[in-house]
Amino acid sequence: MDINYFLDDAQNSRQGQFELDFADVITCFDIDETTLVTECGRTLIITWDPLGLFRSYRVIYETALMESSINRTYVNDIINKLQTIDVDGETMQYILERVGMSDQMLRQLVMNSPYTDTSDLLEEKVRLSDEYLRSLSKNNQ
Repeated sequence: MDINYFLDDAQNSRQGQFELDFADVITCFDIDETTLVTECGRTLIITWDPLGLFRSYRVIYETALMESSINRTYVNDIINKLQTIDVDGETMQYILERVGMSDQMLRQLVMNSPYTDTSDLLEEKVRLSDEYLRSLSKNNQ
């Protein structure tokens, strides 16, 4: 779903109904604002009037760090280098740990992902952990 899809719906419904309809992609509920992340990774912030009707919106395309052209150049250079080596998940995890960002990244991924995705992953983790614990107990018997 792209930005226009959400905007069309927001302009034709009240805040409460909009938030119920899109609860799985909304990252922040507020009295007069709703923040969500689109499938293309853009952050959409919708502002509501006191009656819960659409007032305005803004789209965040880049992080605050990237507002500086020098930082944007560095970030894009890093991305290009990672793409050049075809970085894998384990290496990316290692990089995040080395720069001290693994906990922050986990939080951002969880908070910016649809609820169903994170609940499915948690279910899988619990199931795999339970299976592992059962296999350990069988081996100790």
